[in-house]
Amino acid sequence: MKAVVIFESRTGNTRRAAEMIGGELRRAGYEVAVRPVHGLKLTEIAEADLLAVGTWVDGLVLFGHRPGGTAKLMTLPSLHHKPVAAFATYKWYPGNCIDQIADLLGYKGAEVIHRQAFNKTQLDVLVPEFVDRVLAAVGAPEMSEAPA
Repeated sequence: MKAVVIFESRTGNTRRAAEMIGGELRRAGYEVAVRPVHGLKLTEIAEADLLAVGTWVDGLVLFGHRPGGTAKLMTLPSLHHKPVAAFATYKWYPGNCIDQIADLLGYKGAEVIHRQAFNKTQLDVLVPEFVDRVLAAVGAPEMSEAPA
């Protein structure tokens, strides 16, 4: 099984989350590529059985939240019927940003199977849970059930 983790990162938090997601998927037996949006290889997307796409939450502390880097995310090729997990990193409050990212991915043709926003201080806890939920959505054993 092949997976591609695609990210857009401004301060490095989303890159770190993407690399952690890639590591968890490797532990689950996937062949994984972790790529920034501008470094994508279209053949990897075409051959992928699973995609994870993430960016950061932009906006003011309590309002005006939106996905950061959406112009770059809009350059993604068609994700026609690909299972895609959406993720975002934030510092204070994500608002409904993750739903906006999922909508954008749906517009690109993705089948959004899971979505989650991660507080940047809780990546170590939230990323493994995210990957477990993604694996369950595609019918793979969760990490806690996978052989060591």
